Amino acid sequence: MKLFPCKQKELEAKINEWLEAAPEKVKIDYVKSYTGYKVYAVTVSDFTVPQEQKRAHYFAQPHAHEPGATAGMIGVLEELITGKDLYGNPTSLDVNNILKKTILTFNPIGNPAGRDKAPVNCWDGSYCDNERFWCWMRGENPDNPGKCWKRLDIWDPREHNTPDPIGIVYEQISEFKYAEPNRTQESSYFKLFHKMDAMYHFEAWLDLHQTEFDGLEYNSMILLAVQGEKGSKELEVEKKEWAMQIIKEWENDTALHPIPQPKHLTYTGIQAEYFRKNFGPIHQRMNMLSTEIKNNSPEMTPEVQLRAQAIAIKTSIERLAAK
Repeated sequence: MKLFPCKQKELEAKINEWLEAAPEKVKIDYVKSYTGYKVYAVTVSDFTVPQEQKRAHYFAQPHAHEPGATAGMIGVLEELITGKDLYGNPTSLDVNNILKKTILTFNPIGNPAGRDKAPVNCWDGSYCDNERFWCWMRGENPDNPGKCWKRLDIWDPREHNTPDPIGIVYEQISEFKYAEPNRTQESSYFKLFHKMDAMYHFEAWLDLHQTEFDGLEYNSMILLAVQGEKGSKELEVEKKEWAMQIIKEWENDTALHPIPQPKHLTYTGIQAEYFRKNFGPIHQRMNMLSTEIKNNSPEMTPEVQLRAQAIAIKTSIERLAAK
């Protein structure tokens, strides 16, 4: 677990190391959550090059129960800042060229309070099965013990028969309000994005996720916008080309078995509306993809989870720098 950094204290320790090792490469911003946590943006670039000469890319993850996304981002940041990976091996990235051409901003932990409530660092199937995992994620349904609670964008515990404890997916955003971060603009995850986007005007966003792939032969995939939500024809072509580059790189790793084509989010009803409301304008304006890496499975060791996300991040960075 030493090489699977995913908790707030581990991120903050890394931030201090990075600022000491290469302060000229790193800028740190944050928004403060209701519960007092700093939700960090770590930006790396060659800041001697004028901003207008560079392309800007955003990387983020909203979910407390998906720590492989955090570990992957921290691993790539380590390479960009120190020139070595978490194991001390030289990076394969052309760091100097990348930082001259790009601005790369990372939100490694979108919901640090939820992450710190998790009973394990990595969900690798050794702690509990998926039914119990989902109860950790959304909370156990008081009216149906052993099953997870419903999924809401924002809710008030005074108005519901509330799980105890509340699922770690939810961020407390006020005294009597909880939210799933990627389903409302009131979350720290979205507030941080808008703060950073105002500074750097991102042209691409890779959102990093994990899911369980129950009953499927695959353990990784790329998601496009919710079905029916599209940008311009040019953007849609670019998104699919970008997605296929990541998939091809995953296919080169014997531990990964990606779905061979990107898929649109298949949510319907209110869940689809959450995404149309919050991400529709973003998909209209910029390239945006989401990764999904298998969670809570013995085949997905911490190392594999981290590596899968890092492959997607590094492929995206190299694509941007090559434009």
